[in-house]
Amino acid sequence: MIEYLFAEYSQVEILYLIVVALVTATAHSVGGFGGSLMMAILASPVIGVKETVPVVSVAMTVSQSARTWVFRKQINWPIFLRVFIVAFPFMILGVVVYIELPTNIIAVFLGLFMIIMLPLRHFLARRNITTGLWGITLVSVPYGFLAGTSFGVGLILGPFLLGAGVSGLNLIGTVSAIGIVLNGIKSVAFGFSPLLNGHLLVIGIMLGGCTIPGHYLGRWIVTNTPFRLHTLYCEGFLLAGGLHFLWQGIYGK
Repeated sequence: MIEYLFAEYSQVEILYLIVVALVTATAHSVGGFGGSLMMAILASPVIGVKETVPVVSVAMTVSQSARTWVFRKQINWPIFLRVFIVAFPFMILGVVVYIELPTNIIAVFLGLFMIIMLPLRHFLARRNITTGLWGITLVSVPYGFLAGTSFGVGLILGPFLLGAGVSGLNLIGTVSAIGIVLNGIKSVAFGFSPLLNGHLLVIGIMLGGCTIPGHYLGRWIVTNTPFRLHTLYCEGFLLAGGLHFLWQGIYGK
């Protein structure tokens, strides 16, 4: 595998991507969100802007596999099936739209998405949303489409799951199961396009594997630091990344 990677990327680039996986997984475990978005920001200079979503989809499939296995007994299967059945066709539609868009439009979209998600996260966190199965069904439509074109959209789904009584370990298990299945299918869908060739597939698998120790490191940081300013740091990083993608889309070549 190493020789295969070096045929496309230099040793410095491979080392950089490994560090990216560790850092973003650690930040995700510390801040509680934004790991896949941060990975896209940092990995895009090496793998390309438009290729970030396919590669990160593969990486997240690998990264979430262990978590899903650990919490497999806490998965709310009726909720999982409802979200999957509704979100699946719209996710495929999102993948098709993403493949057809030019790179500069993709960069602008990713930039705007990252910037908008920050206030949206706070807005949803302050709302005690009460919903039932129909609410989850309705939100699964935009969730599916956005999941096909970007990443980090679980925060849209989270409040509705909580409003339906899915919380604690059940929330972690259900969200992990949804994420691994949709990311896996999205990776397969991208595999039928030129955006996910053999080299990028291997890069995605490598990134996913390298995130696993980062999760443990993040847990250690959370349990051993008295001041939790990491969420503010993560938000600042995502804002800077969103502005970077906007700049690339508007002024980049």
